[in-house]
Formats: sequence, C-alpha cells, structure tokens
Amino acid sequence: MSLYIRELYKNFNQFERVGMTKEDINEILSFGDNYDKAYSFLANRYLIWEEPFSSVSSGDHKNGYKFFKGGKICPLKNILRKHLTSYKKNKAAIIWIGADGVQKVYTYQSLFSDVIKTASAMRKLGVKRGDKIMLHMPNIPELVIFMLACTKLGAVHVVYHASYSAESLADRINDCKPKIVVTTDESITGGYVKMKEKLDSALTKVEEEPKFCIVVERTRKRVHMKPLRDLWYHDLISDEKHSNANALPYEPHGGEDDMFMLYTSTNMSEPKALTFSYGGYLLWAYISYLLIFDTKPTDTYWCTADISWITGHSYLIYGPLMAGQTVLIHEDTIDTDNATKFYDICDKFNVNKLYTTPAMLKSLMNAAQKKKVFRDIKSVELVATGGEKLKEEQLEWAASKLFKNKAAFIDVYSLTEAGGAIYAPIPGLGDLEYGTVSKALPTVPAILMDKTTKKFISDVDKQGELVLKAPFPSLATSIYNQPGIFESIYWKESNNKAYFSTGDGGKFNENGNMILTGRLDDVLHINGKRLSLVEIEEAVKKYENIKECALININDEKRGEKLIAFCVLKKQIDESYHDQTVREIRETILDEIGEVALPGEIRFSRTIPKSPDGIILRDLLKEIAMQM
Repeated sequence: MSLYIRELYKNFNQFERVGMTKEDINEILSFGDNYDKAYSFLANRYLIWEEPFSSVSSGDHKNGYKFFKGGKICPLKNILRKHLTSYKKNKAAIIWIGADGVQKVYTYQSLFSDVIKTASAMRKLGVKRGDKIMLHMPNIPELVIFMLACTKLGAVHVVYHASYSAESLADRINDCKPKIVVTTDESITGGYVKMKEKLDSALTKVEEEPKFCIVVERTRKRVHMKPLRDLWYHDLISDEKHSNANALPYEPHGGEDDMFMLYTSTNMSEPKALTFSYGGYLLWAYISYLLIFDTKPTDTYWCTADISWITGHSYLIYGPLMAGQTVLIHEDTIDTDNATKFYDICDKFNVNKLYTTPAMLKSLMNAAQKKKVFRDIKSVELVATGGEKLKEEQLEWAASKLFKNKAAFIDVYSLTEAGGAIYAPIPGLGDLEYGTVSKALPTVPAILMDKTTKKFISDVDKQGELVLKAPFPSLATSIYNQPGIFESIYWKESNNKAYFSTGDGGKFNENGNMILTGRLDDVLHINGKRLSLVEIEEAVKKYENIKECALININDEKRGEKLIAFCVLKKQIDESYHDQTVREIRETILDEIGEVALPGEIRFSRTIPKSPDGIILRDLLKEIAMQM
C-alpha cells in the first residue's frame, strides 16, 4: 500500500465527529430494515414540528407515496430561525465571493432579516401557497434569499440554470406557469450574459406571461423594464413596510406539501420537473449532510456545485444551513484558467471541508503541471467528490500534493430523484475503499437487482441495477403536470413487490462495497451536470441538414469527460463547408438548450450503428471514437 493511501485511511479513520457522533449513527443503524420506525425517530429528533404527523409513509407505487402526512412544519424555523436563539445568531451563514472578486458576508441574523423582507414583498405582490416562482439566476446571495423566502410563504421555487437558452427557458415557463420570474440584469459567470434580455426573448415565446418579473442588479447594466410587469429587487425591498417584516405570521405547511420543483434530464425527449415535499426532503438534506460532513463550530464549508442542481440545493443551501454551518458560495466555476481563485479562497477563509467534482480537481492538477499555478493547502480536512469517478492519478495528486496528506477523501453517490446522497463512506466510522462508494447510507433502502431475473444480487462482481426496495422520504413525489408518469417511469414491480429504479448500474466487490458501473439509460452525469442524450440529439436534429444523431461520452484528459456527437447528414457537403456546418449545429444546440449541452466534438458519419430493434449501440460508437 502506497504512502498516500495509508495516509488517506488514517485521516478517514481519525476524522473527529462532533455534530453527529458515532453513538448517534449507531443508534440510527440499530433500526435495520425497520424504515418507518427509523424515519419517525429521525423526523422527531432532527426536525421541529408545529403539529405531529399522523403517519410516516402512506400510499403505494401506483398512485405515489407521501411522507409525514398530517404533520405541520415551518421550514424557515428549521433552516434559520432556530439558530437565532444561540451563539450562531451572529455567526457567518454565507460567505459569498463573486466572479469579479466582490465579497459579501451574511450572518444567520442578517440572512433571516433579508429573507423575511423578501417574503413580505412577495406576499404584497400576491404570492400565496402553491404559486410557482422561477429563479433564473447565477450563484448570487439573492438566489438563496428567494429560495428561502419561498419556503416561508409555501410558494414552490423552481431554480433553472443560468446558462440555458431563451428557447429552453420559455419551454419551462410554459410548463410550470410561474407567477413570478426572478433574474438578474446580467451574469458574469463565464463571460457577460444578458440575463434580462434573454428572459425578455423567452417571454415572447410563452403562452402566458408571469404576472411579475423581478430583476436583481448584478452589473448595474441598463436593461429594458416593461411597466407594471418588471420590478427592480432593490426597489421592492426598500419599501418601509418591509423593514419591519418580522411580524409576518408563521404559517406552517403540510409535511407532504410541495416545496420545490427541479427540471432534470430523463430518458424522455424533454426534461420534466420533479417535485419534492417539505418534510421528507428537509429531513434527508439535514441528516445526510450530518452523516457525510459532520459539523464543528469552526467549520468553513465549500461546495462548488451550482445551486440549480440537486447537489447545490441539498449540500450548498438546505443541509449545511440547517446544520448551522458557515457556507462558502463562489459565483463562478473553478477551472484551469482561474485556478488561482481556488487557492486564494481556501487561504483567506481557511476552508476545511470541501465538496467538489473530479473535473475541478483535474483542472487544478492541469494548472499546477502546465501553468505552474500551485500552493499547498493545509486547512482542508475532508474532501468529498461526486458526479463522476475520481481517477487514481487525480486522487494521488490531490491527496499528496495539493492537500499534503492532511485530508480524508470520500466518493459520494447522489441521485437527483432521491434528493441527495444515497451511498457514501461515513468519515470516522464507515467502511472506506477507494474505487467504490462504500455502502448505502443508514436508512437508505438500496439494493442491487438483476435486470433480467429481477432477483436481488449479493454475489461478488455481478453487475445489476441499483434500486430502492422501499419508499424513501426525500424521493421526488411526482413529475409536475404529468399525473402517473413519475410512477410509470421509476416505480416497477416484481413478484408483487415494488422497487424504485435509479437507472444506475453497479456491482459488489469482495468486501461488499459498491462499484458504480454507469448509467443504464440515456442520461449522463458530466462534470456534476445531468444531461439527457435524447434531448440533445433531438435538438441537433432540428438543424435542417441532420438526418440522424447519436451522442456518447468518453474520457478526456482536460475535462475528465467529453461529449461527442455523431451526425448523419441528409445531403453530403463539400469539405470547405465542414467548419461552417459544425458551427451552425452548435448554434442550434445553444438556441434549443444552452451552453451546458454543447458537445466537445461533432463528427459526421454515413450511418449510426443500431441493434435490430433500433437501439443506438453507444458502446460500439465509443470504441470507434477512441480509435479515431
């Protein structure tokens, strides 16, 4: 065993647990497969209820499951207000660093105050329980404030990634019909993007305009404001009526009520919005955060995910804030070109817990090796990675060179539909084996199932599908506006027993730890982003000269993963038009979906290999791509 691996095991085993102790975890483990009893215990110990729930779980796989029926909960009390009666009142809740270097710090008290002011302003605009509020913004504090204000009012927030196109945004507005859309004048993440102009373009394509559009100043760029519809955020909350907004009444919501919606990629031609409920989601965001990261009063925790993804929702906002952590939010992504920012942030704020992606560690490694941008980081004691597999060379470099053998490393397997992490080693307690995601977290009813026989797999090295054998509190409850579709896509039945299909493959090694083997459908996780191949293929085929298209992903030295599009043309083109055609295809993808879906390469082919029943042979295409 190499020195760096020995140090990794030592750091993992010696990880000090304070917030959720080994005794707490063993008590949770003692429930075994008695899931409802475990969830009842956790919900009563870790959540504050205004009225007790009458049942833990109810429903069935054909009509949907509900958790904590009858229970009443004030989300903001669980997320922020409970901290205001302790020393955490004046503790930093959020440290925000803008892409331009601007910094802001919100204490738990000041964050709570801004959330209440915003909720009061939204109430004045007529927002009520169940209304949809779409948030199309970069990673700025106001995005968090609006999310939390929605939970105060019982409005359903819908965060949609800032990089998506006007066309894509219009489709989502048509689907969820928000009462309010919130955006910024511009975004400076990855270059200047005219966000308000993009929203205006999207609204020319929608069936029904939102009642209001709220614009947050980011660059103070002059933008068009439509009278009566468009409002500046700073004008909205400067009204003196909102300065004393603490009197806003606390109206508890049902534990099973919808909390937020998240547009995600499925194997359908268009992404749909998953809905999540208050009680179940908040419980697991909190518990899973404590299990994986634990808490100490001096922690500075940094999750590099975008807020718009489930990882951002659960492990950048809700989980750590419920745990009373100091959360660092960076507006931009870290890459090879701006790697210096990573070191500056870690040094200045003494970051000691980091949740990131292998792609970001790869960027830091490239910056160190090719641009000589490097500094020792000795403050970090725990690094969690997710979204894709961490390669051994990246692990060795990050552990021994970057963090000087001072940090524990764990690999986290999260599932959007489950609201967060379901597999991960537990620092200081659980099994650790690199190349695996260890075992399912306590109370997660995960098993491995044979795709053909539908029998549970316990044999070593036998591949199957990861499934949940029972309902789980933080699981999405439905696909919005599509009755019965969620149940038909995800819930399956075998031998009169229901199970939840994750779409991910895996196998056990000789120690009983889980090795992920990849998606079993046409959805990919690249750089922490979830992409539907079908959706991108459909966008490409909207280009006039494309007959067929197939996408694959391969390993890439710079990015970790790279999308390649194979296209069959209706009419062959002269070689001189090759670059122009590629450029026009990319523009089509940008218009239809956005930059997040752009392939790294576009190649032309005479045919797309398919099975006799018409299924694209992606493995064969991968082999072809690797040989070209």
